Amino acid sequence: MKGIGIVAALILLFAGGIFAQQDPRDPGLQDSIIVGSAIAIDSSDQYQFRMIPIYAVTDDSVAFYNCPIRWIAPMGGVSIGVGTQYFPPVNQWVEHFDSIITAENYIRQFGWADLDSLNTPLLITNSLRLNTWTIRVIIAPYTPGQLVEFDTCYDNLNGPLLFGIWGGATEFVPAFQKGFLSIEPLGVDEPSMPTEYLLSQNYPNPFNPTTTIEFSLPSRGQVTLEVFNLLGQRVRVLADGLFEPGRYTVTWDGADERGNPVSSGAYFYRLNAAGFDQMKRMVLLK
Repeated sequence: MKGIGIVAALILLFAGGIFAQQDPRDPGLQDSIIVGSAIAIDSSDQYQFRMIPIYAVTDDSVAFYNCPIRWIAPMGGVSIGVGTQYFPPVNQWVEHFDSIITAENYIRQFGWADLDSLNTPLLITNSLRLNTWTIRVIIAPYTPGQLVEFDTCYDNLNGPLLFGIWGGATEFVPAFQKGFLSIEPLGVDEPSMPTEYLLSQNYPNPFNPTTTIEFSLPSRGQVTLEVFNLLGQRVRVLADGLFEPGRYTVTWDGADERGNPVSSGAYFYRLNAAGFDQMKRMVLLK
């Protein structure tokens, strides 16, 4: 695997350092790794991708990190994919590397600066939160709603979460804050079937140039929906046929059967279905 020899050398280089919550020579701010969070809506039959940011907060001159992160998806369907994004200063280091250990649900991550150069950019954020890299999360189709947790773990090759200070004399364990991915269900309930016939008022009303008419049917049957003028003359047939039970929406474009625009004024629309007969008034304004 890429960099194994170099990583082993680095581990030896940092060996002998003192394990602590921060650089023991610096009693200031506790250095930290913070995993961000994200939200996804269950997309059923589509893959989704989310980027989870990894933040560093340091007041020490960090030149090495080992940061394995395990994902815990109780309902499955979630994994970390290739495509990690790195940002300054880590993207200017000699190495910034990640490898996905799919069988164990974690991603191996480590990086180090050029220890031979005094001009190497170090990971020092002056106590501010800095988006240092971002991992790419894949949500498979039909993944159920759940809360996915991103926590640190022990990497069987490089060990636990660690920071190393410039010069190679000190390594320590930074504080760590978990991140989460909330996969929310779509949250749309299937509408119940109508229990009665209903003809709704058109909208908008008055209208120009189109209006919408909704009606509901509790049972299967022959249906007609027609438009009439004030003289009782039929202007347009909007629906005529055998309909299954359900809710329906039709649109009238203000034209007659031949497609000619009708004049401004009041019109009536009438629904007839299995003995149900109802008429409502609408107004076309031009």
